[in-house]
Amino acid sequence: MPKDVIVYHQPNCGPCHAAMDYLTKKGIPFVAKDIATDEAAQRELMALGSRSTPTIKVGDEVMIGFSVSRLNKLLAA
Repeated sequence: MPKDVIVYHQPNCGPCHAAMDYLTKKGIPFVAKDIATDEAAQRELMALGSRSTPTIKVGDEVMIGFSVSRLNKLLAA
């Protein structure tokens, strides 16, 4: 069963856009939440224990930053 994927991002964040481009190219659906314009997304991000972007939530797992190998492991788990 596919896991829910959420990408917390902000404008001018290269790694954020790289992560979203990667997920799009792999055909993996995700929800993009812009913490610069969405206060609820900011609160969610801090509740996950992060203050930086990209923060990617795959199911119940949280990855801070963007690593292709780590993201693939989370998606496959």
